[in-house]
Amino acid sequence: MLTDKALKDVRACLASCDELINGRFIFAENIISKILQNISDSPEIYGLIAECMKNFNFDREFNRAKVKLPTKDGYFIMPESKAIVLPLVFCILVDIRDKKINFHEFLKNYFTSENISEFENFAQTLILPFKNAIMYCFDIDENKSETVKNLEEEGDKQAENNEEQLQDVKEEEPNKEDEEVNQKVDWFTSGVSIVAKQMMDELQFDKKVQSELKSDALYLLNAILNCCEKKDTNNLSAYIVAVEYVFKPIKSLKFLTKELKAKLIEFYQD
Repeated sequence: MLTDKALKDVRACLASCDELINGRFIFAENIISKILQNISDSPEIYGLIAECMKNFNFDREFNRAKVKLPTKDGYFIMPESKAIVLPLVFCILVDIRDKKINFHEFLKNYFTSENISEFENFAQTLILPFKNAIMYCFDIDENKSETVKNLEEEGDKQAENNEEQLQDVKEEEPNKEDEEVNQKVDWFTSGVSIVAKQMMDELQFDKKVQSELKSDALYLLNAILNCCEKKDTNNLSAYIVAVEYVFKPIKSLKFLTKELKAKLIEFYQD
């Protein structure tokens, strides 16, 4: 039976899998890195995959799963065995992260579908079975995971208590360094929020931007505004870096993109 900490580590990995399954292509590589980090942080999942790797031949299983047709789109067949699913998907995610697999070409060659996007097909075909295999191996049922919910609620309550205690200490002994950091974060997030809103306004009037690219751009800007509201500087920084690549074809946002990047550089300069 898993300890409380081990169960939370496993659940964190499952949550990242859900994030990828329900996410979009432009954020996929960041979330893949997050899943791999979750696996590394969980001795139980890492040990399980390591055990499955003992008799696993990646090249053989990967080539067996890829079906390429001469006149039609190729497709990907996942193995039935969970002992193969786990190391296969793990290795694919590692190769995507390390750029050994061209993610865009991989999606195009094996996950084209008439009903859903290539990325959605990839997530349903690979990530969902991977997540289900982890749940199966650790006997986790999403429909009856009251124990996990209780643990999370207890953790949230403890975090609130810790925060209250920490706040009491801060009120008694004000920390000038913390105040400076908070002021800097406020300056950064408010400035980024203003630029992001200007970008959204500019996009609404730019008729030259293709609808799919505009949709991705607006999705990314909404994510940025959400991070600004939460003062989440870590994810905010990652999204700003993504802006430079996603918005590159949008000429009307060229200068605003530079302004956004300049704020990021200034925030981390000191």
